[in-house]
Amino acid sequence: MKKGSVSYRQIFRLVFVLFSLYLMRDAFFRWDGFSFYASFSEFLPSVALVSILWTFAAAFAAFSVWLPARLFQWPCRRRGWKIGTGHVILFILVFLLLQVAALKLKQGLFLDYRTSVGIKLLILSGVVSVAVFLTWLSRGKAEKWMRVVNTAVTPLVWLFGVFVVLSVPLVAYYTWGKQADGTVRREFPATPAVDRKRPNIVLVTFDTLSARDMSAYGYDKQTTPFIDAWARSASLFTRAEAESNFTTPATASLVTGKRVWTHRTYHLAGSRPGGIDTESMPLLLKKNGYYNMAFIVNPFTSVNVLGISESFDAAPNAAEFALSVEYPVTGSDVYFGIIDGPIYRLFGDKIRMTDWLVKSTFIFGKLAGGISRDLSEITATNVPPERAFDRFLSVLDGNPPQPFFAWIHLLPPHFPYLAPAPYKGMFDSSTEFRTFKSQVQFKTSNNLFYPQEIQPVIDIMRSRYDELIRYCDRQFEEFIAQLSKRNLLDNTVIILSSDHGESFENNFFTHGGPHLYEQLTHIPLIIREPGQTEGRVIDGLVEQIDIPATILDLAGIPVPRWMEGRSLVPLMRGERLPPRPAFSMNLETNRSRGGHPITKGTIAVWEGDYKLIYYMKKKKALLFNLKEDPDELDNLFEREPETGRRLLALITENLARANGKITGGE
Repeated sequence: MKKGSVSYRQIFRLVFVLFSLYLMRDAFFRWDGFSFYASFSEFLPSVALVSILWTFAAAFAAFSVWLPARLFQWPCRRRGWKIGTGHVILFILVFLLLQVAALKLKQGLFLDYRTSVGIKLLILSGVVSVAVFLTWLSRGKAEKWMRVVNTAVTPLVWLFGVFVVLSVPLVAYYTWGKQADGTVRREFPATPAVDRKRPNIVLVTFDTLSARDMSAYGYDKQTTPFIDAWARSASLFTRAEAESNFTTPATASLVTGKRVWTHRTYHLAGSRPGGIDTESMPLLLKKNGYYNMAFIVNPFTSVNVLGISESFDAAPNAAEFALSVEYPVTGSDVYFGIIDGPIYRLFGDKIRMTDWLVKSTFIFGKLAGGISRDLSEITATNVPPERAFDRFLSVLDGNPPQPFFAWIHLLPPHFPYLAPAPYKGMFDSSTEFRTFKSQVQFKTSNNLFYPQEIQPVIDIMRSRYDELIRYCDRQFEEFIAQLSKRNLLDNTVIILSSDHGESFENNFFTHGGPHLYEQLTHIPLIIREPGQTEGRVIDGLVEQIDIPATILDLAGIPVPRWMEGRSLVPLMRGERLPPRPAFSMNLETNRSRGGHPITKGTIAVWEGDYKLIYYMKKKKALLFNLKEDPDELDNLFEREPETGRRLLALITENLARANGKITGGE
């Protein structure tokens, strides 16, 4: 390097330290939430991975500063101006100070003002110009500042550098050395099936599919014409209730047959259900000779997250079902995008929080979102149902062992609600919300607890959701046709259900959150047995935890005592089961590790026609008679106190028992 030239090494040292300091601060922030559901030993590989990736980002950022500085240095030399590394470092420091000042100004005076990409670029240009001017004014002190900065950062360079170096073998161990839970090691096992007389079982769950928006359940729009007809020769349960209002705890219940307060998977990223190593429905199927497959599109319910990967013989990575890594899948933190897609493919089944870099709360995620391409070009879902269906069918064409169990969990009709033509516009001909960009902008610019005056706008969004359901119905029809073509329906049980519903009512949009209204908890449950020709409509109250017990019963496997659900096969045979209450809950504000009791959240209980929703923090109870008030508009808690107290006692007594097991270490 010539004397007086701009040094990339010096610039990188500073940028690396600044990036590392920001990451260290962010790591403390992440750990505060991560510790609610996972251990430090699980957190450390995530920090190691993001440290490596963030170092590459620092190297690129330093290069982005160094290269323009070197190019600018040439004309400056011809004019006799001296531009050195000290000037560049001084510019970086001034630029960062101005950026922080601009951010504080926005937070203090313009917090509610949403800045466009154009405004952001204009502000950035202004900050750069002012930073250049101030650097020029202080140019005489640049070399002095460089020496001060160099002395100050050297210990930090060594400290952070050593951590990054140590991170490499740690990430390599978790990725390639350690037997990762989600790794698919084989397509077909050598172990022969134990009993070929047992039926194949296919469980199809549509993410966020509410029974209230299906014409099969009486919805006024023809959203599910094929399912309507298909269910006429199946067992349709009209009152199936989900265990929670969002994916991870609900699907944990689906594979364990346990309620949320028992398996203790409260959070989206998920702690593994308690006892999952020995107590799960897929494990029992596998022990009884079933070849298990999972085609799960939502990464929050992957076999790795649920801790059941060892029970599956084939479980492709969730990212494989995306049409393109260039397009996002959901409208919150992006999955399978151009950056996190490849990262998830490499590390998603081995290390948690692979999307750390692109989270909307991380600085890189904010920058990437600010300069991203025009998302208005995305007009259809990037994870169409046929991707998972076709992958399963391709495995079937390879003649896997029978009997088999296949769990196909599809992301649609989850937000964003982007049905392709000709379904888009089927239920609302307006031009509103026809693109990914328009839907995400609406979701991010409005509180999910929306005011009643925008209900007409919410109704348009609901129409887009319904159009996506109609598209899913058509793909399910094609899937059933393909199974029929392969002569598999004569010995295959088909179960159609959902993890939870979706809300467009009660002033709440999408799912999760504190509410447990019917649009969030009422899920479809339709079971068609091999060769079944006569249908049965079953009106009794059932729960999501009954599904795994029913699957075991259909497979001829005894239902274990640790399952809280019960088999529904007697109801499917025209028999009766003793009535019992059903429960659903959102407990994500509690710690799921360390023996902490449940003290916050929302719990709902159903008994007969009545339903009570209890908000623990507010000590507020809502009582509804669903037969007379299916839309849950009339709170009867004060008018029918005896019923309200009885149902509230059901919650408090069962919660006390659950807390006793939690704090007692059971």
